[in-house]
Amino acid sequence: AGQADAGRGGAKDIHRRLNSVTALRDFLFYEEPGIQLYCGDCREVLPFIDSVDALVTDPPFGISWSRASWADAEDDYPELIGWLVKDSARLVPVGWCFVFQAMPNVGRFHEWFPPGWRLFAACKNFAQIRPTGVWHSWDPVVFWRNGPNSVPNSVHVNRDYFVGNVAGVFSERANHPCPRPVDTMRHIVGLAAPVGGMVLDPFAGSGTTLLAAKEMGRQAIGIEIEPRYCEIAVKRLRQEMLPFGEQDSARGQTAPQ
Repeated sequence: AGQADAGRGGAKDIHRRLNSVTALRDFLFYEEPGIQLYCGDCREVLPFIDSVDALVTDPPFGISWSRASWADAEDDYPELIGWLVKDSARLVPVGWCFVFQAMPNVGRFHEWFPPGWRLFAACKNFAQIRPTGVWHSWDPVVFWRNGPNSVPNSVHVNRDYFVGNVAGVFSERANHPCPRPVDTMRHIVGLAAPVGGMVLDPFAGSGTTLLAAKEMGRQAIGIEIEPRYCEIAVKRLRQEMLPFGEQDSARGQTAPQ
């Protein structure tokens, strides 16, 4: 999950800072053919982005998660999700939207998401052991479609669940608290956009959605507010598969053509 900077003065402060921004490229952190990564608050960057084919993102959880390195206040979360859903209608006028969510909020999905939303089950091959009667073995991904329905985008089985390999992910959390399995994101990206289509992730985190899009022959735009996570994302994109423990500064670099 990436993060929204909820502690920087709210909407009025965002609009004030936007007056000093002249172009989308002012936020550009990295680009290569078919991939752009912007470093900044997504609420500031998205007004500069035109429509895309799909939204695939993992926003903050809104559960006051103690391990989060971002603002995760429960009271602010409905406003954040409300803004994301509203802007998705402009950004994806015709296409799929997939938004990762936290299981504790499942009782409020009907308040936050558009009519007709469904759940994609991001299952795990290793269950999350918790002090509850039933362990959490899958994460809910709320999805919906703006505009008319479509034929499948993927040539693979278009199931509304996927069992991801999380065995190698948990050991990589030293530099990001909640990376998603690449195989799960490949499945979702394949569902969300056609080959060559543009996928948007406004909470890009360590770049897993961008990497999955690249591997699946899709284009992608990512936005992430934390420069350190942008650096990880760039290295993963450039090296295809990267252990999270290796980092260096990549600001301003462009991939060799």
